[in-house]
Amino acid sequence: MRKLFLLGIIAVIPAVLHAVIADRIAAVIDRQVLAVSEITQMVEIRFFPHTPGQSNDDYRREVLDKLIAQALRYRDVERFGAQDVSKDAIEARLREIASRFPSPADFEAAHIRGELTLDEVRALIKRQLQVEAYIQERFSPLIFVSSDEIEAYYKGPWSQQRRARGLPIPPLADVREEIRTSLKSTQLEKEIETWTAQLRSHANIDIYAWK
Repeated sequence: MRKLFLLGIIAVIPAVLHAVIADRIAAVIDRQVLAVSEITQMVEIRFFPHTPGQSNDDYRREVLDKLIAQALRYRDVERFGAQDVSKDAIEARLREIASRFPSPADFEAAHIRGELTLDEVRALIKRQLQVEAYIQERFSPLIFVSSDEIEAYYKGPWSQQRRARGLPIPPLADVREEIRTSLKSTQLEKEIETWTAQLRSHANIDIYAWK
């Protein structure tokens, strides 16, 4: 089985350099290499969700972008020490990925085509979960949603969306926590985007191919 690059977050070593010779380079992040074969592996097992109607070419480019972001984020994780991830969390994410296929047999065929064992998929999942845990620990405590923000969102976008779908509008008290969670999630995504943009600005990234 060819060398698994593990999301391009491990340091380039001679064995990897030898593998890259027989593979196409998708991108170089400073001195870390992402290979086209990595993108193909992620596409095969649908490691990242596929947007309905998205072309295969666009999906492959999106996977490359996500792999680059993951590699950059993991550097910070390593700096501060990656948290341990429970086996239950890993297995839950594995089931989530497998559910993107019509049947367990289809998922099995996909990871075999990608030349990935289930343990290798679990290793990829572990790193993804470690990044997610780091994000929660670092950014979640900084996010605060005020009562005024909740009320404004309730009276504005939230109610408008409900009316457009022909749904009733319950009292604010009944949906306050639902709205708070939604707003915190939106703010967290903005924090992640800002952080990732900063990481990219401090890295030398060369993109060559994604298919």
